[in-house]
Amino acid sequence: MTWEVSKLLKAEHGKLELKKFPDSEYYVKVGTRVKGREVAIIASTRTSDDLMQLFLTLDAVRGAGARMVHTVVPYLPYMRQDKVFTDGEALSARLILKILDEASDDITVVNAHFLDDAGRNTFHGVTIRNLDATPLLAEYFRDKAGKPFVIAPDAGSLQYAKRAAHYLDCDFNHLQKKRVSGEDVIIRDKTIPAAGKDIIILDDIISTGGTIVNACRVIRSWKPASISVGCVHGLFICKGIESFNTVVDRLVCTNTLETPISKVSVAGLVSRDLKSQ
Repeated sequence: MTWEVSKLLKAEHGKLELKKFPDSEYYVKVGTRVKGREVAIIASTRTSDDLMQLFLTLDAVRGAGARMVHTVVPYLPYMRQDKVFTDGEALSARLILKILDEASDDITVVNAHFLDDAGRNTFHGVTIRNLDATPLLAEYFRDKAGKPFVIAPDAGSLQYAKRAAHYLDCDFNHLQKKRVSGEDVIIRDKTIPAAGKDIIILDDIISTGGTIVNACRVIRSWKPASISVGCVHGLFICKGIESFNTVVDRLVCTNTLETPISKVSVAGLVSRDLKSQ
């Protein structure tokens, strides 16, 4: 995505030297002159190692004299723990954002898990810009669904279904579920007029995919014309995308994380955000 954003902004694509030592520590060196310049660091961080590389890159750019540093993290992990649910828990979202805030001048994310609204938000004193990729997913499905009907996998994701339905000018609803484990959920009975409709299931993150796959099996029994699944951040851990093969007609995600089905680019969204700063 970095190359695509650079092209859209007509900006230089910087060079970075990255090495991993035998003890698993990282070495980062900026290979482009950044002194006195405005720099954007774009990094989707799937793992803890990715986060450490980002922290070191930000430090290297600061140390090399950059005038302004924009941190763009389309997918930022550790955001699900945005509250202390039980005494003694670490508040990971706050910690990660405070580190990024200290190392950069501003922070941009795409569909942060704990934020419903796009635009400028403040979380524990850290200001972040939250970009919404839902319209991009809706646009992808526009000419692929003759009779669209958008469904959220649960009430917590209803805002994504509602926004997509607005762009597609169609109805929306959500499923009711009970989680059994990290991969297993039970979809409770709920009347949704899905027969003959092109069902579009949208969520911000698909992690293991267990919830969505189970939901698709239930929806298939309602005799829809088709079932499509879209998400912003496609992690697809454990079983990958293979578990969807027999239950959906179409599966797509954005390129906040690169996957074989990253068919919707957020590069334009990111470049417009950077231009506005």
